[in-house]
Amino acid sequence: MRRCTGRAIRAALLLAIAACLALAAGCSGKPPVISRVFSRVTYARDPQTGGASESLSVFLVASDPDGIEDLSAFYVIGDDAELFWKVEASSWVKSMAEGETWIGTNTLAVPGTLPLPGGDYRVMLQDAGGETVEQTFTIPSDRPKADEQVYPRAEVKDGAIVVTGPYEKPEVRVYGSDGRFKMSFAADKSAGPIELNRIAAALPGLGEDFTFRVSAFDTKSGCDVESGPYASRVLPPK
Repeated sequence: MRRCTGRAIRAALLLAIAACLALAAGCSGKPPVISRVFSRVTYARDPQTGGASESLSVFLVASDPDGIEDLSAFYVIGDDAELFWKVEASSWVKSMAEGETWIGTNTLAVPGTLPLPGGDYRVMLQDAGGETVEQTFTIPSDRPKADEQVYPRAEVKDGAIVVTGPYEKPEVRVYGSDGRFKMSFAADKSAGPIELNRIAAALPGLGEDFTFRVSAFDTKSGCDVESGPYASRVLPPK
């Protein structure tokens, strides 16, 4: 994440666009298209330290006349807060939902444990030819603080992950030893504890040493709440 002044933001964008104009040969010259923008704040709590923080997820349904592979980056810009993030195509997450392809990121944050400033933000999508399009979204200013939230909890007990907390539809998100997301599992009351051997069967090659997080949607704040990471194996005390 990079933070700078409004003037620096504009200068950086002009330089980035100018650099991409050199690649415009052979392209249609038509701008990309943003069909939908999804944004959500996630509150995260570390069960080891008890510390809480915020991050921002931004995802787009996007297309380009020259193909989706022609999209090069998108920018998230908070003019009033003087915030600026650039997400390269090589680092964004791509997922399918309801027959649409979404591109985006879950990891935008400000330094330390500072909250994300509320207000309007711009999403600017850029293709390899330097053409751009933008839409806006809003982060609520009156949302609760991270340390005021109630978080779901989890523990490994009798060979299974047991989730507790007030939320109706929590889920367990499993990550490999490399830290990459692998799969999510429903963890509501009807699903019951999630057996570790069930996870191993669903993810061959995962191994015994993986981590997981437990996540839920808080309807009051309109944000996600998440606890983790937790270890898949309960290590004996030293």
